[in-house]
Amino acid sequence: MKASIYMAFHTPSPVVASAAIIPIHVGRAVADAPLDGMIGDDTGHTLSPYNGAYSELTALYWAWKNDTDATHVGLMHYRRLLDFSGTHPSPAAEVWPEAVRLDDYAAATETWLRRNAEIDLVLPISHRMPMTVDENYADQHDPRDLDFVEARMAQLSPAYLDDFRAVRAGRELLLANVFLARREIVDAYCRWAFDLLEALRSADIPRPHVSPYNARYLGFVAERLFTTFMRKYLRDHPETRVERVNILNLGRSLVVPFARGARFNDGAVNVAFTSDRAYLPQTAAMVASLIEHAAPGRAYNLFYLHENIGDRDLDLLRSLAVAHGNVTLHAINVGTAFSQEYRARHHAPSNATYNRFLLFDLLPDVERLVYLDVDLVLCGDVAELFDTDMNDAPLAAVTDALMTRVLATRVRTRDPEVPDLYAYLSDDLGLSDDQISRYFNAGVMVMNFAAMEVAKVGRELREMVAGNRYFFRDQDILNVYFRDRFVTLPAQFNVHNSDRGAYDNVPVPIRNDALAAKADPFIVHFAAAHQKPWREPDVEFAGLFWSTLARTPFWFEVLEATRRHHSLPARLSRPDTWKHGVVIAGRRLGRRFPALTPWLLRIYRWALGRFHWIN
Repeated sequence: MKASIYMAFHTPSPVVASAAIIPIHVGRAVADAPLDGMIGDDTGHTLSPYNGAYSELTALYWAWKNDTDATHVGLMHYRRLLDFSGTHPSPAAEVWPEAVRLDDYAAATETWLRRNAEIDLVLPISHRMPMTVDENYADQHDPRDLDFVEARMAQLSPAYLDDFRAVRAGRELLLANVFLARREIVDAYCRWAFDLLEALRSADIPRPHVSPYNARYLGFVAERLFTTFMRKYLRDHPETRVERVNILNLGRSLVVPFARGARFNDGAVNVAFTSDRAYLPQTAAMVASLIEHAAPGRAYNLFYLHENIGDRDLDLLRSLAVAHGNVTLHAINVGTAFSQEYRARHHAPSNATYNRFLLFDLLPDVERLVYLDVDLVLCGDVAELFDTDMNDAPLAAVTDALMTRVLATRVRTRDPEVPDLYAYLSDDLGLSDDQISRYFNAGVMVMNFAAMEVAKVGRELREMVAGNRYFFRDQDILNVYFRDRFVTLPAQFNVHNSDRGAYDNVPVPIRNDALAAKADPFIVHFAAAHQKPWREPDVEFAGLFWSTLARTPFWFEVLEATRRHHSLPARLSRPDTWKHGVVIAGRRLGRRFPALTPWLLRIYRWALGRFHWIN
């Protein structure tokens, strides 16, 4: 067997390639620019200019006409793969795996092809619909299409009429135009189908108000034709060796790697960040501030690792960059890969912050990128941070000034499992006093992948996550892993909006740097749980956050949530908000009467253990 399985792409997406799997840019004749690292469908015999109507079929037509060496020809596309090796068996035609490693998929497919060299045909499992094929098409598309094809079929190939009518009246369909078939089967199908499709494309059926979705009508008709052809072919050729497999739909999957090659290393500024839906408005504010200060003459790649955020919300986020041709937002759905890992009681419900450890697999060929938490606002061009002179250091970050308080005074936490923070840092994490004095905040980092064994580092960081109980989660892991192997950045690159009194027990040189940076911040980070301007109105730099958020589509959403959060009826009607109100009252009492603070903290710790509060 010499199989050529063409994988159709029309937009930058994760690419799988192997000896048998060949990525192809469909519609390249009418594209703004060719996609990197793949052939196009615009050479030789081609339908590339008509890709808007034919969709992925321009790849099939190109393969049929131009690939004369393959014994087997197949078609897949960037979101739909054939599960040759049966890794995700299901009675349904399509399955949505949580994660797919493309290198593993390619290797398993190559192994399957070698072991099944005598196969004639690989088809997807039939999809069964709640209505007939005819009703489904009429509901979604122009019903005149199938009527025209049937009339044309009666003229050109009447032997298929009964099967076509049976398919239209039935409920089963072979989805997505994906398959693998022996050359002679492909030849027979393409000769028959493309004659009918070209007749339909040339037909006098006005489409003055067609949507982009329905502009691909020939691809939808082809699913009905392919189902018809295979129904008849398998009846006429019962000796055919056929395999039925599932379709892997990657639309909701964590797909690694996201990108291969050096296309992000041409001087562009690469920035990564992650959140779930709860922090999407804050993400938008951060992105708006980044774009506002971005240099117009430089390219910026923004990699947003999100947790199953819907298309509409992602479109709203992308709208921030529409007027900025030098900024590209790459939304990468990573699902909830770390949802079951340890979370200390004082932390928010989401473990999305761990998602940064997926970057090593998602972007293995990127040489450098900046990682930013989403609860921050930039006051300068992130390119200045990206261009930091790091020599061979793998990481650069800012000292977490408030963490160094443990060197000057005893710091208790709200978690009964970590009663003394210094003991935790020194005994549990194994950090020396000198390392604690340089303990960095992981909300702003420059990651120098060129100085790392990327795959090894990513694997070891994820291994540290699994089954372990780090109080500050990924931040602790990074400080332990990169101890003594990072560059300390100036304090203005990560200025926390904590009250100035919080720095009273910070060692003097670190305190002075942190407070001086507040006067001229490059990045303002709303890091502390009780210093979030969308929760508390009287926090430092709140105006900066709100003025930035006001330039995004999410301003009113946050405003309404904040208003409800601070309204008395809502506070009384929602237990979690009521408990938060008690915390606020206690904090304000402690500010007014500092002598009461130790007693208030004892009461709070008792209540935390007694009622299992999470704040």
